[in-house]
Amino acid sequence: MSSQSVQRSSQRLTAVLLMAGAVVGAIGNALHPHVAVSMTSKLHAIAGNEAWVAIHLTILVAILLVIGGLVGLARLLDDGRGGPLARLGIAAALLGGGLATVSTSIDGFAMKPLALNWAVASTPDAAAVLGLAGAVQVVGFAIWSMAILVLFGGAFACFGAAFVVGGRFPAWLGWMAIASSVGSAVAALLQIANTGEVQAAETLFFASSLLVTLWAFAVGVLVWRDGRAPYGARAPGPLPAH
Repeated sequence: MSSQSVQRSSQRLTAVLLMAGAVVGAIGNALHPHVAVSMTSKLHAIAGNEAWVAIHLTILVAILLVIGGLVGLARLLDDGRGGPLARLGIAAALLGGGLATVSTSIDGFAMKPLALNWAVASTPDAAAVLGLAGAVQVVGFAIWSMAILVLFGGAFACFGAAFVVGGRFPAWLGWMAIASSVGSAVAALLQIANTGEVQAAETLFFASSLLVTLWAFAVGVLVWRDGRAPYGARAPGPLPAH
């Protein structure tokens, strides 16, 4: 297989990872509640949600797919002016992805059995389980706040800036990623400042994550189209956005 064929195959894989991650992420994001509620209300909702574990598995798969796509995207940007920013974005994505994996696992796989135990416990035991669940929630939410800040804030800000200065992709896509990253960073800082769930932060992050989902899908489409073009057929400059 020629180097050009390998490059096109790698580019198409990058596109598939980004588009698939965007679709899977949209499903997980839509199914996961984005409402700040009391601990008792949350435990009641988790205990009664039979899809709770599956939702969090879906989110984890989406994170893996998108980060895999970002690695390939960084390779496409490596030779241009946006290369250093893209590499910094990969470092942030790997760190933030690790944090997101831990926090999502806590919320999806640790809180579920706690909620089930709380739902069937006697009154004294229920109070003890409630206290334990509250402690687990605090730890998980602190990690999640940092995951939002590093992954959805830092990583996508770096890739957005790489798009703007690199010239390989339309600049509006770069600004779209930057806008999403700013919203996510503000949401994370609101949560950190309030040491817990805040409805304004939940709403802002939901909107920002939706924006970055659209960004990932749009970038995937452009990369796929460019990867299918005959080698040398595309003129230098930004990828066409139509």
